[in-house]
Amino acid sequence: MKQTELVTPAKHTPREVLSLSTLDSDVLNEDMYATIYVYKGNGHNKNDPVSLIRKALSELLVYYYPLSGKLVRGESGRKPQLVCEGEGVPFAVATASLDLTSLDYLEKLDDEVALRLVPEIEIDYDTDFCYHPLALQVTKFACGGFTIGTALTHVVCDGFGVAQIIHALTEFAAGKSEPSVVPVWQRERLVGKIDNEPAKVPGGHIASLLATSPYMPTTDLVTEIINIQAVNIKRLKDTLMRECEFPEECFTTYEVLSSCIWKARSRALKLNPDGITVLAVAVGIRHVLDPPLPQGYYGNAYIDVYVELTVRELEESSISDIAKRVKKAKKTAYDKGYIEEELSNGERLMRDDAKFEGVSDGVFFLTDWRNIGWFGSMDFGWNEPVNLRPLTQRESAMHIGMILRPSKLDPSMEGGVKVVMTLPRDAMVKFKLNMDAMNKV
Repeated sequence: MKQTELVTPAKHTPREVLSLSTLDSDVLNEDMYATIYVYKGNGHNKNDPVSLIRKALSELLVYYYPLSGKLVRGESGRKPQLVCEGEGVPFAVATASLDLTSLDYLEKLDDEVALRLVPEIEIDYDTDFCYHPLALQVTKFACGGFTIGTALTHVVCDGFGVAQIIHALTEFAAGKSEPSVVPVWQRERLVGKIDNEPAKVPGGHIASLLATSPYMPTTDLVTEIINIQAVNIKRLKDTLMRECEFPEECFTTYEVLSSCIWKARSRALKLNPDGITVLAVAVGIRHVLDPPLPQGYYGNAYIDVYVELTVRELEESSISDIAKRVKKAKKTAYDKGYIEEELSNGERLMRDDAKFEGVSDGVFFLTDWRNIGWFGSMDFGWNEPVNLRPLTQRESAMHIGMILRPSKLDPSMEGGVKVVMTLPRDAMVKFKLNMDAMNKV
């Protein structure tokens, strides 16, 4: 049973309409993204986490007052705007008769069940585009542990911004009177120049050539967490270094793992060899801009770059060759001209209401949450969260993979990562076998 209320800012906040950046306004950002933070019980702490978080949320909204507004469509077009009138943030409280230990602290919990731990927000994008950008839920378990579930629209912030907001929330819950990082809006910094050029739909030039899978379409999807230990990551990196012509050029963990995961996914889905498969990589540009974005900026600040190969090329390429392509693609996001063109094209796409139309079985976005999921200490009396569980929309989950830090409850995973993947049931069996084989390279 959930009880929901609106938590308003603790003090008067500005009444205004805020514009968003070009990156914020991407139609793909209009989904709500859920994240669950898992805390173990602390028998020495007699405080009520619900009361602490409710009060902290009210104080947070003084600084992050846009989150207490409503997202609406702007009068001049389809661009969303934030109407800030201090309405508040939906705050739900729930209880569960289970112990978190019986759920393995959500490590293997089915997404459909995990969704009960986050606030429910129903949005009709076609007829009623007006909704709260943020909602919170605290669920208390019989063991004394609890979860904080957030539902936050990607329109307002990216993963780094989410982490900044939740870190500030726990700072207030711990008794601080102000956040250690003061939020900054400045969305005008990332608005593209409007011109008369036609919009370039990402993937549009290869829409008819994209690979297809015999497993798709299907609703029989499963989500699995694959743990990769630090020793296996090091072994993969060492193998790649031996393959490289110039061994002094090292590869990041993301470059290595994305190459392995992309290849394993392609094999598991049995993509047609002559079709094109695409790896999409989100590259942060906070420090690339001149001047760099201020520390407190919490809007979307990343550019997507793409690696395109035929399925046959992907299969015949070594992991080191694929990793080199990923590294090269990432570097394009650091080019000022590339960023300006991406921003301008974002404006064109909204102007023309242009969207990708085609089969996207072979398109794969792999995001790295290791350095954005935890902005800083989140201990407000119950130690740090022992686990973090992001959830994605079921409709898009098959095209999205996530690399995260492992649960803190398994010492053998220190320095390793966990990979969250959603695939058709039969393909998932093959994917796990491929990943196991790569782990033993």
